[in-house]
Amino acid sequence: MQAITFTDARKNFADTMKRVTDDAEPVRVMRRDAPDIIMIDADEYEALIETIYLFSNPVNADHINEAMKQAERGEFVKVEY
Repeated sequence: MQAITFTDARKNFADTMKRVTDDAEPVRVMRRDAPDIIMIDADEYEALIETIYLFSNPVNADHINEAMKQAERGEFVKVEY
């Protein structure tokens, strides 16, 4: 993850936003007298929130993890529409 100063972020705001969205790579904005912030694409943010929600229920997390293991073992059915 690239880290830039607040001043650089402000000077190059449009370019920084374009980089975040085009490269799907967050950017850390360092501030002198405040905590850093992370700029992230909205779709990436929503995906993270959804993943946190899905894994917040232990039973659901177990089901997802088991399904992922089955897929890794090739235990799935391919469905074509």
